[in-house]
Amino acid sequence: MVLTGLLSSCLYFGDMRQHSRPLCATELEKKHSYQPPIVKNKQQAWWNSFLDSQLQQLIEVALADSPTMQKAEARVRRAEQISQGAKATLWPTIDFSGYLQREKFAEYGLIPPPFNAKTFNIGELGLNFNYEFDFWGKNRELLAARASETYAAQADRRQARLIISSAVATTYFQLLNDIEQVSLAKQNWQAAKELSAIVQDLTKNDIYSNIPLQTAVNNTQSAKLAVAQYQQAEALTRNKLAALLGKNPLSTTFVTRHYSYRRHQVVIPSNLTTNVLAQRPDIAAAQARVFAAAHEVNVAKTRFFPDINLSALFSYQTVKFGRLFDPGSQNNFGAVAVDLPIFDAGARRANLGTRYAEYDIAVESYNQTLLTALRDVADQLARLNTVKSQVATQRTAVAAINHQYKLILSRYNHGIVAYKDVLQAKQLLLQQQAIQAQLETRHLQTIVAMQRALGGESFREN
Repeated sequence: MVLTGLLSSCLYFGDMRQHSRPLCATELEKKHSYQPPIVKNKQQAWWNSFLDSQLQQLIEVALADSPTMQKAEARVRRAEQISQGAKATLWPTIDFSGYLQREKFAEYGLIPPPFNAKTFNIGELGLNFNYEFDFWGKNRELLAARASETYAAQADRRQARLIISSAVATTYFQLLNDIEQVSLAKQNWQAAKELSAIVQDLTKNDIYSNIPLQTAVNNTQSAKLAVAQYQQAEALTRNKLAALLGKNPLSTTFVTRHYSYRRHQVVIPSNLTTNVLAQRPDIAAAQARVFAAAHEVNVAKTRFFPDINLSALFSYQTVKFGRLFDPGSQNNFGAVAVDLPIFDAGARRANLGTRYAEYDIAVESYNQTLLTALRDVADQLARLNTVKSQVATQRTAVAAINHQYKLILSRYNHGIVAYKDVLQAKQLLLQQQAIQAQLETRHLQTIVAMQRALGGESFREN
């Protein structure tokens, strides 16, 4: 009964556990295949503006399974528990302690008669009470510092979420571009082979010299090499995307839709500076660390003042266990302890100076984070304006070349020009389409970068 009572009175910790575990070979060997989902995700997020359900699916997986996100979550839990520990210092502590032992005293030892050479059952049970009077606000300031650090960890988690989601989006658009580039490169290679065969026939009939033939052969080999290069780029992009999702690239496949570009009608916020200050989680984290450092300075200041602790003990102590709870076995005391700093050879001043320096570091880190964020927004805005113009110009050029290709094809169908002219026009069109796909992909990736620069707030571009 006594043991049951002791165990039932212990503090409860059963819901505390670890959340992370190392990846094992069995999990890494699992096959993962990501295909365009049928049902679109209705979650409101910046990446929804692309109206791509597969992109939404991949970002959801990355945010759930990426080790970076798991680490950020663990840091938040750690900060929350540290903050809870700081909060506990505002309250008194009560501990139960006790022991039971059977001991025989030596006959010729230090224990004098009549207790020497006898065996006793010795026991002690007691309640310990301790409370620190927080007259100068040390514990309250410490709690405020830990609360600010918790908020900073939460902002870091939002920043990790923003970085991972934008990295997945950027890599996803790059994968679509790589797939399109492989397709266009294969078409160009096929056209080059057909053109090389025509030139070879003309050379055999002494219509062409060996110089055009050698040029055609070299162009065919270059086209073949381009296919291999784009295929390698596609494979590397697939590996990168799988790693971002927290999956094994060797056992992960992606089935994507055909490349398509939808121009986004978006409007950029009018006051970018205010928007950056309000939305970017890295700025919020840096600012919270400034607040935490300021509270740590206040904690260091309170150490120049005396500490006052109240302690009390209510216990029973006896060498005869049968009389443990007799009034005569009580061993109680109460005390007020005062710790008054008089001389410490400058230790407290050094500690305060350290906290001030840490505060200055936090402030300058915040300033640097803010300036870097504003530069990031300005850079992305410049890139966005430039790539928009490039996309528009290239689309006009492709439309003109496509019109020319159709005219040449029509002339060939009417027997006016040779098939060689059609192949050459087709190669030119394919090359310009490849440039257009690259520019369009860069435009999408720049929009993603602008979203990240603005802290993940959905915006619209003029």
